[in-house]
Amino acid sequence: MKSQKIIIYFVIAIVPVFVLLTVLGDVAEGTEGNGIQQSIEWLTTYVLPWIFLYWFIKLVRKIK
Repeated sequence: MKSQKIIIYFVIAIVPVFVLLTVLGDVAEGTEGNGIQQSIEWLTTYVLPWIFLYWFIKLVRKIK
């Protein structure tokens, strides 16, 4: 159980690092505004729905 939580937190921590590296790569090219916008769009499209789904399933299981 404890190792499962560590794995989940590790995966959650990797995503912002990946996004920061993506943004920093775009800053080096001089398109920082566009890079930040694309990173936020990517987060809201792919990452945040999965996080919401994970917590929603936990809530449903707890209520049940």
